[in-house]
Amino acid sequence: MAQKVFRYKMVLFGDTAVGKTSLVERFINDKFEDSYMSTIGYNVYEKQIAYENVVISLMIFDIGGQERFRDLRKKYADGAHTAFIVYEIPDLNSFKNINLWKKDLIEFAGNIPFIVIGNKLDLEQDRQVSKEEGSKYCSEIGAEDFFETSAKSGEGVEEAFIKLAIKTYERRTTRGT
Repeated sequence: MAQKVFRYKMVLFGDTAVGKTSLVERFINDKFEDSYMSTIGYNVYEKQIAYENVVISLMIFDIGGQERFRDLRKKYADGAHTAFIVYEIPDLNSFKNINLWKKDLIEFAGNIPFIVIGNKLDLEQDRQVSKEEGSKYCSEIGAEDFFETSAKSGEGVEEAFIKLAIKTYERRTTRGT
């Protein structure tokens, strides 16, 4: 008997160059490139995760972070089931913008589960946002969880995606949606 597949649309929000594409590339292809072009428009990826007796399939929409893509983000976030909001540990401004990204997320996709990611942990020496500060703020704004990751080394990346997939599955199946 085939396992039941639950497919969820996931979006990533965050300032330009915080590492959204790098996180997805690390999770999907287990690779990292030092130089990425800014995402122009969007890319779509899919990855399946076995969990208990089901398969959770994430359809990941990686959407450009530039302001000029706001309408595109709105279009592709419509119908999303779950999200990451990503900031860069060595960039205080990207952390301060989390609330703006959350506002857009709610406006575009509704009150969906999201996890906040502090990325670029490999740049610890340039840290501007403490782990405690990140974690505290994320619980204040209703994030499902908080992770610090490094797309470069892979640290925390798979765990964050898997946790979000499981949280989304549990939330949606207990509500019967």
